[in-house]
Amino acid sequence: MPAESSTARLVGVGVFVLGALLLFTIALFMIGDRQMAFADKFTVYTEFKKITGLQPGAIVRVSGAKAGTIKSIDPPTVPSGKFRIEMEIAEELHPLVRADSLASIETEGLVGGNYLGVGAGTDKAPAAAPKSTIPGKEPFEISDLMQQMGDTITKVNDTIDEMRDDVEHAVASIGDTVDNANALITGVSDDVKKMAAAGARISDDAARISEGLRSGRGTVGKLLNDDELYQRAAAVAKQAEQIAADARQVVAQARKAVDEFQSKEGPVQGLAAGLKQTMDDARVAMAGFADNMEALKHNFLFRGFFNDRGFFNLQTISPAEYREGALTQKSARRIVRIWLRSSVLVEADPDLPAAIRLSDDGKKRLDSAIAAYLDRFPGDALIVEGHSQAGSKDEQHLQSRQLASLARDYLIGKYQLDPRLTVAMPLGGDSEGSPNGEAWEGVALAVFQENTSAAGKQR
Repeated sequence: MPAESSTARLVGVGVFVLGALLLFTIALFMIGDRQMAFADKFTVYTEFKKITGLQPGAIVRVSGAKAGTIKSIDPPTVPSGKFRIEMEIAEELHPLVRADSLASIETEGLVGGNYLGVGAGTDKAPAAAPKSTIPGKEPFEISDLMQQMGDTITKVNDTIDEMRDDVEHAVASIGDTVDNANALITGVSDDVKKMAAAGARISDDAARISEGLRSGRGTVGKLLNDDELYQRAAAVAKQAEQIAADARQVVAQARKAVDEFQSKEGPVQGLAAGLKQTMDDARVAMAGFADNMEALKHNFLFRGFFNDRGFFNLQTISPAEYREGALTQKSARRIVRIWLRSSVLVEADPDLPAAIRLSDDGKKRLDSAIAAYLDRFPGDALIVEGHSQAGSKDEQHLQSRQLASLARDYLIGKYQLDPRLTVAMPLGGDSEGSPNGEAWEGVALAVFQENTSAAGKQR
């Protein structure tokens, strides 16, 4: 009996061990399948100036679907270089990863970890080859936005501080003008009152003298019976009446002076009109200042319009200045060029002899080329470079301008691009930077974007 019990115990232990091994093997395969350890994969690379917390082993998603992991992150060897990221992607998602697919650093939710997202490319672009490099979209950092907001607020405060002294001086000048006007009116009022009072007294005295002479009161009245004295008294009365008339004239002139002083054309109204004009000018200046402040509030969300980025007025840049780097010397922008051959873009125009037009296939090529960058417009500038190798220098210039203008007009008309930021640039036979350095016949769509890989593409 003890021997049978020992054998049963050994059998039970063996069954438990085998079951545990089986469960461990199943769990191992489930975890490996979840981590895509047994899936066929291919390797691609991308590059970023900043990796924003991205770590080896982070998840890679293609069009939102989990596709693989990051194998390694190689730091740059120089400050101007970029981090090179190696990632493995499941082979079953390879048809979605094209040469024009754009890699970007994304965040899981609001507070989740970072992962690498790869957008689906276009149907016209070839599938990304193993070990190839796809372009990367630099991550947006809120600290950069806060820095720009801080700089803008500092400039606004400095402008307000600079204008505060001017506004205070203007208000003080207006106050001084009002005080001077009040003082002038007050000073003149006393003189006018004295003149009116003196005229009134003179008139009253003259009236009393005349009345006494007529009634015979007093010594002079008694002498009126004497003709000689009467004549003399009459002369005196006449003189008195003249004095009274002169007094009335003085009073009238004083009243006229007061009326003119207070009239619309007088000094008081002139001062009042000047004061009103000054206040109106001050209101206009403050309204303009308010408009400027409102414009400053919006400059940092819709891009500062290119002076700080080195674009200035694209319509005035000549091909010679463009070749010398006028759009990149004062800017941290990079150029992405998509090269398109004229053989697939244009065809002969049957309605106009010796003329060309965009072909249907050419329009599709332009649509495919610009599709990956439509979300960057109108913020980024688009230069449509024209290249032609046929004929003399002037013929090359004319043909390259015609090619560039056809492509520009089509893109502006279909995608409503800003004509000020979409420019045709005839470069003639100059095709520097073309694929394999060959002499190019066609156009190149040069997208000027900030901190973006400058790799060119041929189509």
